[in-house]
Amino acid sequence: MKKKKKFFKAIIFLIVCLCIGFFLGFISDVYFDDAINTYMEKTNLLTLPSFFLLFVVGYLIQIIIHEGGHLIFGLISGYSFVSFRVGSFTLINDNGKLKRKKFNIPGTGGQCLMMPPELKDETFPFILYNLGGVIMNLVASILGILVARNVSFPFNFIWFIFSISGIFGVLTNGIPMKIGGIANDAYNILSMLKDKDTRQGFYVQLRVNGLQSQGIRIKDMPLDTFEVKDGSDLSNPLNTALRLMEFNWYLDNMDFENGKKSLDTLLPYLDKIIPVYRNEINCERIFLELVGDCDKDFIDNLYNKNLRKYIKIAKFMINKTRILMAYEAFYNEDKHKAMEYYKKIYKLADKYPIKGEADMELMLADWIKEKINC
Repeated sequence: MKKKKKFFKAIIFLIVCLCIGFFLGFISDVYFDDAINTYMEKTNLLTLPSFFLLFVVGYLIQIIIHEGGHLIFGLISGYSFVSFRVGSFTLINDNGKLKRKKFNIPGTGGQCLMMPPELKDETFPFILYNLGGVIMNLVASILGILVARNVSFPFNFIWFIFSISGIFGVLTNGIPMKIGGIANDAYNILSMLKDKDTRQGFYVQLRVNGLQSQGIRIKDMPLDTFEVKDGSDLSNPLNTALRLMEFNWYLDNMDFENGKKSLDTLLPYLDKIIPVYRNEINCERIFLELVGDCDKDFIDNLYNKNLRKYIKIAKFMINKTRILMAYEAFYNEDKHKAMEYYKKIYKLADKYPIKGEADMELMLADWIKEKINC
């Protein structure tokens, strides 16, 4: 059964790639045949490195446009602005004022987070919010094609590549699919239209992030906010996220025992959980072991090359520095190094976009400091 599922996923991915290739080839042949021929005759800009560079730059711009689309259509749908991120550069809404912060999630180029309106008849507007990025990429690509057809060499080709990168974004976000296990915008819409629990899980994620960004601690929210129905597939990213929120609730209440029980419910699904969540789970398993029995064999088994790389990449996620502080404090028993990470946590907290989470991490850092000073 699993082999059949993987086979069908591979076929769907191949069909999507063929559709993208056919569409881009059609656009190139119909509208830009002369421009491409001109480039081949007059310049070496069409060499693969140059083409790739132009595409990457165009795609980065399209990411900003995509996230801007979520912002615009979110506001139209009654959402309120929380944060806008490109790379690690983050703008947040701090009591009506824009402030610059730093944050990153490995594997994501950008993100626009918004606070959804209150539930009405157990639902909320989610279609336009999710489609906003695709709509804006499509508009930008059409405008790019129109501009390209009315300017001369070399600008027509540059605009053409910009449009191609946008169309790529439209297809990869507008055709329902999972990329690296993560559902795209169209897949989210279909899932929420079909399933009330999926819709509720998506809403809770947005709501909790919005509240934490306003400075509300997760421990001050009702625990049943993060409830996942018995028998639910915890490898589903929405359910995994809810269970990790439940774990953070226990962590914020310094209840490590129940926090471990919460994390342990994810272990049977670990191989099927998407990489970013799997890494988060293993990071917190290491932390709980460090502040508990500190079994070095257990820690060494989890703290492998891949996890070290993930922690290094996720340097602006404040919980990673807390884990490194605990590692130096309890595994290496290096008080000096632990205090260096302690100071770093306070610096990160000042630039962290999610104030409620930052306050929790400062509390945990202070607790570790007290433990090593006993």
